[in-house]
Amino acid sequence: MTQRPEFDANRVATIVSLCLLASVTPSAVLLGPLIIGGLVTELGFSAQASGNMIFAELCGAACATFPAFYWIAHVDWRRVLTVALLVVIVSNLVSAYLGDPWLLGAARFVAGIGVGTIMSMTLIVSGMTRDQERVLSFWMMGQILFAAVALAAMPYMFAIIGIKGFYFCLAGVMAALLLPVRNMPRGGDASHRVRWRDLPRVTRRYAPIGLVGLLFFFVAMGGVWNFVERIGDAAGFDRRFISLTLSGVSAVGVLGAVSSAVVGLRWGRMVPFAIGIVTLAASMVLLDGVSSQGVFVASAFLFKFGWWFVSPYILANITTLDSSGKLITATGFVIPFGQALGPLVVGFLLPPTTAGSSSATDFSPAVTVGLACLALSCLLFVGVIRANHSRPPRDAVSADA
Repeated sequence: MTQRPEFDANRVATIVSLCLLASVTPSAVLLGPLIIGGLVTELGFSAQASGNMIFAELCGAACATFPAFYWIAHVDWRRVLTVALLVVIVSNLVSAYLGDPWLLGAARFVAGIGVGTIMSMTLIVSGMTRDQERVLSFWMMGQILFAAVALAAMPYMFAIIGIKGFYFCLAGVMAALLLPVRNMPRGGDASHRVRWRDLPRVTRRYAPIGLVGLLFFFVAMGGVWNFVERIGDAAGFDRRFISLTLSGVSAVGVLGAVSSAVVGLRWGRMVPFAIGIVTLAASMVLLDGVSSQGVFVASAFLFKFGWWFVSPYILANITTLDSSGKLITATGFVIPFGQALGPLVVGFLLPPTTAGSSSATDFSPAVTVGLACLALSCLLFVGVIRANHSRPPRDAVSADA
């Protein structure tokens, strides 16, 4: 389906709508640490099984990318969004009644298909706007603010209604997101139908390298972040202290996103990228064997700042290679798959524990996986950054969504 000429993707209503959809939809990633904690303490899941719930949902989100290559050009986008939201709503309602890990994992996988479809849509529509860098900043900040509020409220929510009540609430919030669908476009334009072989040679050469680097980056992020709450619990910290810390780091995430927007390309691409990677590596080293609350807070703050500071540069270097939107769609697979693979790999490496207990668990495998994947991502992105170095700044800004 081709984009209607009269539709303007730069309308305030459209930008607000896509930011709302992007803010709440990826809750499995944003709230992963406390969701895992709730599954462990309330349903008696092991840390490994709880991490697999995140894996299942993010695998569903990754799989949603493949039909996206079809519906982008052939189906009414508003209809796609409506169906995807209904899938997530029903899956959350069903999840509230499930206590078996296999059945809950299946429900979360189906929810992930809807989540991935919605997130692909928001990325594609962001790419249709004029000021894509600013839209991407709003896209990221909305997720951070939602995470801050939700992480602060979840311990109190769990105390009153539990993890099952949380799924009910999430279904209600997703139902409210049916309203902004009318502000989204009904389809794309001719650029969304460009074939792979018609793309520039530099795109076809470096796109696979960039996507693999992106995969390693989000394996590192998912493998560490989803076990931060468990790391704090294993260190003997109070659960409410941990949740408030994780909520507070969201403010630092906002600072990281704002800082990346302010810095822009005035220092080039390599320097900001290096700053973000070094910050993340330092935070992971601090998390390994953390023994004091101060170190735990510092490591969590550095982690979130580095993540949200470097992410715009990583996405910009990926999408600068391609103005057709194909790589934007491909990241819809790579990002959730990487975030899903992280906790799965770490879960397999963790030593066996009694269900519901993490006090004696050694979570150093999470840090080891994170540091190794971060190093691999850095090595791969050096080539991509060099390939983009000769491109004018406007190209980078335009590709940032």
